[in-house]
Amino acid sequence: MNKLRTDLPQLRPVLFWDTKINTIDWEKQKKAIIKRVFERGNEKEKRKLSIFMKLKRLI
Repeated sequence: MNKLRTDLPQLRPVLFWDTKINTIDWEKQKKAIIKRVFERGNEKEKRKLSIFMKLKRLI
């Protein structure tokens, strides 16, 4: 059983209709995730992802 990661931005699962959101490898697939969110996400999701990515670079 996969644990839900709490360090990831909260995105609607419908953005990832073609896969199970909790099985996504966020490191390996980050370019595809960013592209998907910016193509199909709402402004709130885009903002959350941007903040998350900036914080991730600081760590």
